[in-house]
Amino acid sequence: MAAKSKESSGADRKLEIVDGRTGEDSVKVWERYREKAHFWRAIALLQSPLAVVALLVALSMYFSGDTIVEVPERPQPGHYSVKKLPDSEFIHVAVEVANLITTFTPATVDRQFKAARKYLWEPALTQFETDKIKTELRMIQQTARSQLFFIDTKQVKVERRPELDSVVVRLPGKRQKLIGNRALPEDEFVAYVRMTTIPRNVYNEYGIVVTDMRFEERELPTLGGRAEVEEAQPAAESPTKE
Repeated sequence: MAAKSKESSGADRKLEIVDGRTGEDSVKVWERYREKAHFWRAIALLQSPLAVVALLVALSMYFSGDTIVEVPERPQPGHYSVKKLPDSEFIHVAVEVANLITTFTPATVDRQFKAARKYLWEPALTQFETDKIKTELRMIQQTARSQLFFIDTKQVKVERRPELDSVVVRLPGKRQKLIGNRALPEDEFVAYVRMTTIPRNVYNEYGIVVTDMRFEERELPTLGGRAEVEEAQPAAESPTKE
């Protein structure tokens, strides 16, 4: 028996030598693998709770989340008459349109004219396209002209014309023109904006539209009917008729 055990241990020894390993080498290899095994086990133990937490969060969001479908609003029916709206609403629209048209730089004038166009109603829209978009816009860009219009808010006046179903807002102030970096003399300037109302919709809450505009270097004698505005036509700068 002793001889057989010696023979078997000798055979194992020969196998180790044939494989190029000794007992000490096997131990070192195992130690290196053990370190890697501990490292990957630590990573697995760290990832496991994170995966569980992520799964729980996903499930809670899935079961508690609400599905929201956005549907465009339908146009609101109805029509505000000129009599029902306060002066402040007409002043707001008049100031907005006047600033878009009279305060600009060569870099912003195209965008501002297109924004002002959305407030216009025929026949002012056609006249604006002819006088401003097709003619003045090109001149402003070619001459690098900038302009500022400072509205005197204390002098703003509103005149209602119930027989014409319209409102005229007078916006007096001062205008400053610049050609490139050269400033031109400042002058008195008055903007007259005539407005009426159309059926309201989601894009125009009160249905206020501009039906006529006048930009004067002097004040008109009256804000009255159409005839008075027509009489002052020679002094007008790029008038926009309705």
